Amino acid sequence: MQLYTSFSAAVAEMLVQSTTKDLYLLPALPRDKWANGCVKGLKARGGVTVNICWQEGDLEEFGLWSMEENSVKRLHYRGTTITAKISTGKVYTFNRRLKCVKTYSL
Repeated sequence: MQLYTSFSAAVAEMLVQSTTKDLYLLPALPRDKWANGCVKGLKARGGVTVNICWQEGDLEEFGLWSMEENSVKRLHYRGTTITAKISTGKVYTFNRRLKCVKTYSL
């Protein structure tokens, strides 16, 4: 049973890595093996939940929301970093350039 838990955690870490203030998107994606995909509901540190999609090995879009008030995250993807203020009860959708393109309430 432990083997399956460890494997799932390793796959999740390949797709999203986090600290309490930083979120790294697709840091270890095996682009040649998993060219296209989506994952929903990954839990990150700081009470953040992440949905992420990629095509041809590149980030397509991602969404996130937080269970903690006034969560500030630095979002990282392939050398680009932005700072996003995430409020409780709101979902934020970002494009491949890490630009917030949609926000709505839960």
